[in-house]
Amino acid sequence: MNPIKTTTFLLFLTLLKVSAQTVVTDLNGFRLGQYRETATNELGKPFQQGKYDDGFAYEVFLLKPDTSLYMVFEYAARDTAIIWSLQISSNDTTTDIGFKGFKLGIDKKEVLQLLGKPDKKEDIGDYGEKWSYDKTNYSVEISKRGTLSSVKIRDTYSNKPADVSKLPKFDEVIKVLSSSNNDDIAGILAPGIEIYHKKQTLFFEKSLKTEIETDHSKIFKTIREISTGLDKINTSNKKVYEENMRVTIGQNPKHVVKIKGHTIKEIVFDYVNGKYLIWEINAQ
Repeated sequence: MNPIKTTTFLLFLTLLKVSAQTVVTDLNGFRLGQYRETATNELGKPFQQGKYDDGFAYEVFLLKPDTSLYMVFEYAARDTAIIWSLQISSNDTTTDIGFKGFKLGIDKKEVLQLLGKPDKKEDIGDYGEKWSYDKTNYSVEISKRGTLSSVKIRDTYSNKPADVSKLPKFDEVIKVLSSSNNDDIAGILAPGIEIYHKKQTLFFEKSLKTEIETDHSKIFKTIREISTGLDKINTSNKKVYEENMRVTIGQNPKHVVKIKGHTIKEIVFDYVNGKYLIWEINAQ
């Protein structure tokens, strides 16, 4: 065998393995950590809902009236107001689901090519097989016909200690907040962000995809307005700028930026989905 081709083939397999060892936070437009009500605001009344014995809650939403395409949202017992997992499933349709460029209904050979060999396969009866990958937060289901029928992602960071080294620098935060690109700004915001401004509390009311495309909840417009002048803040002057940690029992420490002489009084960062993201902005 040609040694160059062999090396290329091995490199390709390595890249496949690395691509599988990632965390995915978005599925079909929604992001883990968004508020539970975003599901009903976007998709309407759930088709089914209930609770498991462990206290976790779930809701099922039909994306097609004939039940051939649906989403399941799960909410952890510790906080049933926040999306803990997302799953999209289909019986007989080919649908773009916003997951690594996949479409439901593709052949399992294509799934293997894109994700690599699963670390675990589980027989799930009439549903076919469940494929799981180590060091990831997602699993897929392969139907008995040999096609991709479901993808599920879940929060795997809630019980892990925060990595303080991932705290963003303030000047980098300012640059992102002043961006004209909603997607860029969304990348530094916690899915459950709250902005306190003009005696109102703003948060993402719909799926993140809808918010980025339409700014339905006016989050991005408000951020651009209240962030004006942040680049003039002298971060070395302790009289106008201060950073500290907020500690709450049972939670990761939050990083707090306090500002004087600006519309924004406080920016709070929380460790969400493996990153320190803006969790609150107080601009009252």
